[in-house]
Amino acid sequence: MSTPDFIEIGTSDTASTTAFFEAVMGWTWEEMPGGRGGHFTDGTRKVGMHQEGTPCMVPYLSVENIEVAVAKVKSAGGALMGEIADAPGYGRFATCTDPQGVRFGLHQE
Repeated sequence: MSTPDFIEIGTSDTASTTAFFEAVMGWTWEEMPGGRGGHFTDGTRKVGMHQEGTPCMVPYLSVENIEVAVAKVKSAGGALMGEIADAPGYGRFATCTDPQGVRFGLHQE
């Protein structure tokens, strides 16, 4: 069974979103080298954040093999949004939708 193990926030205003979650949740922001995003630390897991036109929060579910999990998503009528991404230090990620368009992610450490 897969469990949520990573959360990703998409925002059009990273400075405002950073200030909000630091103030409200007490999270600490850590910028990635090169300024291409980063993550909050919530005390249990990393909460990633990236620039996105449509603000959202996406749960990522832990999987053993991301290719196998993506194949299951597709065979059940879901879709892969983009490509499987490798993120050094974070693992491999795939953002998917169910047949109704509900967004979720898969994460392989």
